[in-house]
Amino acid sequence: MNGIMKISSQGQIRIPKKIMIALGIEKGDYIEVVMENHQIVLKPRKLIDPTQGWYWTKEWQEMETDVDREIEEKQLSEKFRSAEDGLKWLKK
Repeated sequence: MNGIMKISSQGQIRIPKKIMIALGIEKGDYIEVVMENHQIVLKPRKLIDPTQGWYWTKEWQEMETDVDREIEEKQLSEKFRSAEDGLKWLKK
């Protein structure tokens, strides 16, 4: 998917809507600008709130994948009537 864009007097360009949709980017998102071999490459970037960085670590994402698989395979615990019952079950 290609397009030709005019650079504004402020040095800005407008990314065509179909390219934004294809890349999953929206108004207000961030784009990294990289110069490679005398060409401009635009790379979509999502900023992560520093307090949420733990979620995106490799270890946490591996645990998320494991849990998703367990749920898919119906490897679930029984329903508990109280937190104490749940803790007893975990300690077994």
